[in-house]
This record gives sequence, structure tokens and C-alpha cells, in this order.
Amino acid sequence: MQKLFRYTFVLTMVTMTSQIFSQIKLPTHNPALPFINTKKNSWTGNPLLNGKYVNIEFPHTIGFKDVMKWKRMKNPYEAFKKTDTTKIKVFAGAEKAITDTGDGIFWLGHATFFIRLGGKTFITDPVFGKVSGFMKRESVLPISLDKLPKIDYLLMSHDHRDHCDKMSLKFLSKKNPQMKYFAGLEMDKVLGTFMKGNEGQTAGWYQQYTLENHVFKLWFLPTRHWCKRGLTDENIRLWGSFILEIDGLVIYFGGDSGYGSHYKETAELFPKIDIAILGIGAFEPEWFMESNHSSPAKAFQSFQDLKATYMVPMHYGTFDLADEPVCLPGQLLNDIAIKQKKTQQVLIPLLGQNILEMIKK
Repeated sequence: MQKLFRYTFVLTMVTMTSQIFSQIKLPTHNPALPFINTKKNSWTGNPLLNGKYVNIEFPHTIGFKDVMKWKRMKNPYEAFKKTDTTKIKVFAGAEKAITDTGDGIFWLGHATFFIRLGGKTFITDPVFGKVSGFMKRESVLPISLDKLPKIDYLLMSHDHRDHCDKMSLKFLSKKNPQMKYFAGLEMDKVLGTFMKGNEGQTAGWYQQYTLENHVFKLWFLPTRHWCKRGLTDENIRLWGSFILEIDGLVIYFGGDSGYGSHYKETAELFPKIDIAILGIGAFEPEWFMESNHSSPAKAFQSFQDLKATYMVPMHYGTFDLADEPVCLPGQLLNDIAIKQKKTQQVLIPLLGQNILEMIKK
């Protein structure tokens, strides 16, 4: 009887919360920010489906039945994953390079990059530890947190816990009270609770952030993904990617995304992209994951669509989020680069390795 009561209570609360969220009118853009010139001449803001944010080309359709189907299927990598000890290595001298004052782009694991360019420092989707008690961290941080340099700006692609981590954000906020954040619409509702006192801006797709200086430019662009942190808050916050233009470099930080036409469109809007940082992991089984993540092959195609000079992979090797072994995506991408004769353009860094130094070589 008690179990039935608890179940009924939880179901009732979820239903009531869903109804409350459904009545909230979400903003379709930030009226204080300009739109980039786009071929979508009629673009006036993000589309909504049933009052929630939605992908332009591929509405998110993965549901509970799909999850159950995936979990019932046999994982062909299961036995191998139990014995696989492959880990991403840390670059020798990583901590010294990160704490130096020279320009650099450093992968700290998963989707977390430390960027120092033009006298400014940035961090993307910071996650410094494990995501939860159920998901351990497979890679180590290449720097002690107490030695992490001052952060001027935070770029947050979306709200998923392997990208938007409460403890990591609280740590950064305490250490960097002057740090400003940039994110998608409604992300301030989450970031504001984790980083009390830090200012920031939220944008819709195809909008340019307003900056107090002219050291860099920053835009928010579409991806093929979704948002959710709890049981009833799916797609009430906006996901996306960034174009960062600074110190003569144009960097595309792709966040999480399945493959889509938004990559070719981004290349039309930004004809010169120097470095494309793209996710390659959590892709198996592909029938299930392709609406959220890209396989190494699809990510390589995205790199080509973007017409970027260099590709840097991310979103693998740190958290076990799908069927494939966590380090397999990097190996597959390396094979693709060799086959396509693109090993000079596809840069697969070690943790803490300066990607700009890899380019110079």
C-alpha cells in the first residue's frame, strides 16, 4: 500500500510539474542581442513545439520506449569493455603549459577546454570530477584545480550534467567572481543558482553576444541536440554551439550534436573557420544516438562541411555514456584521418597538450 501511495504521489507531482512547465512561455530570442545575417530571412527567433525548444531539421523523437529497446539489446562491446584498460594519456608538462602566460588551447577532458588567447581566458562546459555516483571519471585532469588559471569567460553549450556540472561551476564561481558566462536561452535559470553573483548573457540561435570590449566576438548557433536535467524539464532550456573569433583565430566549439545541415550553413555564415572542436563519442548504437551525438565518421563529415582548417575531437575518453569503449572513438577517428590523408588536419591531442603548438608543427 505504501509503495502504491509513493508511486501515485510521484506520478502526480511529475504530472503537475509538467503542466506548470507547459504553461511557461519560453523566449524565442534575446531582444537585446542582434541576429547574424542568415539566409533564413524570415528568422525571428527559435521555433517552439508544444511550447518547448525544438531542433530545426530533426525534432528530437527519442522516447522512453527507445531507451528500453536500447537497454534490452545486447551490447557487442560488453565483454571487451570489462577488460579494456585504455586511458587517454596526459601530455608531459601539461600543468606548466596551462599555467603559463602564452597562448594556448588545452583539452582538459570530455568537452572541457581551457583557452588563453588575446590576453583573455575561456573555459568550455567545465566538468572536473565525476558526473554522479553512478558514473565514474575515466580520465584524469591534466592540472590540479588549485593551479587552474583565472577564468574570464565561461561558454556553456547546454544543461546536460556531463557538460553543466554543479560542483565544477560552484568552484569556478568562488574562484572567479568576475567571470562572465555565455549560454543559450533560459540557461541563466540553472547557472544563476550555481554561480551566484556571476553575470552572463543568454542567446537564441544566430545571435551575437554583446561584449564590453572588442578583443573578441562570440555567436550562438544551432546544434542537433536537446536539454534536460530532471524528470519534467525537457527542452525548456536551449542548446547550441559557439563561434569564437579572437586574436585572428576563428574557433567553432560544437557542443553536443548529431549530424545535420547546420554544419554547411555555419560554413556559409563563417567562411573562415580555423579550428572545429567536435564531439565524436557516445555514438553506439548509432540508430539511438545519432539524434544527439555524432560518430567519428559523421564528425569527420561535419568537419568537412564546416570547411575548417583543423579538427579537434572531444566528448570521448572521460565518461562511459554509450555502448562503445570510451577511447574507441579516438582510435576510429585516427583511422579515418589516415585513410583520408588528413593526419595533418585532424589533431588528436593528449590531455593538457597545447593544440596551437600541434598546429605549428
